[in-house]
Amino acid sequence: MALSSDPAPHNNRAAKFRSLCLLMLAEIAVMSLWFLSAAILPEMLSEHAVSETRQAALSSAVQAGFVFGALASAFLGLADRINPARLFAVCALTAAVANLSLLVLTPGGTASILARFLTGAMLAGVYPVGMKIAVGWGKEDRGFLVGTLVGALTFGSASPHLLALLRGQDPLIWMEW
Repeated sequence: MALSSDPAPHNNRAAKFRSLCLLMLAEIAVMSLWFLSAAILPEMLSEHAVSETRQAALSSAVQAGFVFGALASAFLGLADRINPARLFAVCALTAAVANLSLLVLTPGGTASILARFLTGAMLAGVYPVGMKIAVGWGKEDRGFLVGTLVGALTFGSASPHLLALLRGQDPLIWMEW
């Protein structure tokens, strides 16, 4: 079943549950991009010399991009003017491509910092828009719908650190620089 902000397809409880699971998985996958640079920083530093200023910029560019993206989206009313499911998909794919570009960009370079900023800006079209999609699916269970997406956001944001831990790295080592 395709994601939709239209409440009509979600009168069926099973269909709503399937859609919510799909939306949660998408949120987890996309929001994992948020803290990726912090999770891979130790490995990146072992292979590339990146100044402390640029290390901080790589991590904070996502937050700055998110603030910019959230404010721009709110002022332009994007989630109200564009189909939320399409906006979600375009922002998720753009964030993924921006993040993927880090494989070919100079670590800590201006382009990689801008790619992280773009990632953050696009995440502002995923998390809040996902909330808009979900709350359109019900009136009595909006708390449940929002709560599950907040859980997905938290898990998605923490997942890069979980992967670092599973690979034997200290996931909080980035706090030491």
